[in-house]
Amino acid sequence: MVDDTTKSKKKMKGLNSFVVMFVVMVFITLLTWVIPGGEYQLDKAGNAIAGTYSALPSNKQGLWDIIVAPIIGMVGNSAVSGAVAISLYVMLFGSFLEMMDETGVIGLVLKSVSKRFEKHPYVLITVLTFIMAFLGTTQGSYEEGYVYVSLFLPIFLALGMDSITVLMITVFGTQIGCASSVINPFSTGIASDIAGISFGSGIMERLLIFFVLTGFVSFIICLYAKSVKAHPERSIQFFRRDDDLLEFGGGSENSDNDQSMSGKEKSLVAVFISTFVIMVLALFPWTSINENFTLFQDIAEWINTTPIINTIIGSDVVAFGDWYFVELCGLMLIMSIISGKVAGFSIDKIIKIIMKGAGALISTALMVPMARGIQVLMTQGNITATILNATEKSIGSLPLIIFVIFAFVIYLVFACFLPSSTGLAGATIAVMVPLGSFVGVEPFIMIIIYNFALGIAKMFTPTSIIVMTCTQYAKIDYLSWVRGVWKQLAMIFAVCLAIVLLLVIVT
Repeated sequence: MVDDTTKSKKKMKGLNSFVVMFVVMVFITLLTWVIPGGEYQLDKAGNAIAGTYSALPSNKQGLWDIIVAPIIGMVGNSAVSGAVAISLYVMLFGSFLEMMDETGVIGLVLKSVSKRFEKHPYVLITVLTFIMAFLGTTQGSYEEGYVYVSLFLPIFLALGMDSITVLMITVFGTQIGCASSVINPFSTGIASDIAGISFGSGIMERLLIFFVLTGFVSFIICLYAKSVKAHPERSIQFFRRDDDLLEFGGGSENSDNDQSMSGKEKSLVAVFISTFVIMVLALFPWTSINENFTLFQDIAEWINTTPIINTIIGSDVVAFGDWYFVELCGLMLIMSIISGKVAGFSIDKIIKIIMKGAGALISTALMVPMARGIQVLMTQGNITATILNATEKSIGSLPLIIFVIFAFVIYLVFACFLPSSTGLAGATIAVMVPLGSFVGVEPFIMIIIYNFALGIAKMFTPTSIIVMTCTQYAKIDYLSWVRGVWKQLAMIFAVCLAIVLLLVIVT
């Protein structure tokens, strides 16, 4: 079963992001030979001012520039900041996830919740959908989706629901969390870094979006599950009902024999949750929301200026609200070590797990300087402003609402072919965010559009790993999945578009 799923995962993983990024880099290099140079006047924040474009001599890029662009993207130069901090954060985040996987925390939580709410199926659906969304919005949960399907199938089949319900909880849940991406380092983190804005910019809006979208998705899943439970023949998988019960339905019989979590396991869950609570507190722009709320700044100032304490702790402590990737790196490392000690691991095992987790995300970490390399080539070739000027006069001249709809649809199309958060951000954010600024769309809203489109695309596109592995595991034909959920997908798209338009109008 798992072997078949793994084969499907390999077969359907789609375009290699590094190949896509290299092709884009070559394409950008060729553009420096045919597009004239130019520049915009900048405001105090360093953003281009619409209508101030002027021509500059072109600076053609070559093979050597392609080779060194990702390296410059990693270490930085006078024109482009280096990506080493965010790359290191991605790797250390991988270490933390590996530690959580090694301790089995996520599986323990899911089993405990499922057992507790088994007699209240619609409450169970809502709780599990929120848990899936939490995993998506904090860590970009994606490839491991079929593991959750394997945990949920016996429970919901025994409750009279179908396998489509289970896939909705897993796929819709995780990906609506990714669409919100409140503190997801692989989408919002990388996209914000490329856009040159704080990771915490727009976090309050994203947090509100998370609850609205996850609540809405939970509601439409419950409606579907209630319909199927009352009329099983309405399920597109009804023909497999007996086979599904025979193949997947045995797990719930022994659920009463499952032991509750031990004290150590509860402590691990507390560490896991507190890590993301700290992230939210540290990234939330407290003084931007209320300039009189200086609690965290006062605490940091007290630590930094108090004798003995500043000697022991340090005199450069950064207050919550001002954290960035350097501080987040420290958080991931410390919490990984604490989790390992709580689990009772030796220091040697903790270090091995940290190295293993970091190694697993090297490819993602290296994607960041690759994306920054595109920015390096465009900047050195003086063509960024020229491309922005052309789009400003064409797409940028569209009415604001039409532009937002157009950008959403374009991003959705791109995401279907390149469902990689880092790859899609690297290929588009450097152009789309300044273009949005020209027509009056805040950078954080352009990133929300990018997240929405990516999250929705990964709910149905055949290049989505979570869709293909979950349908394969649950014995659901891909086209049956699309036919079974297209109405829900259309509603999710409509709600996401409405939220973006509302944000644009309000801001």
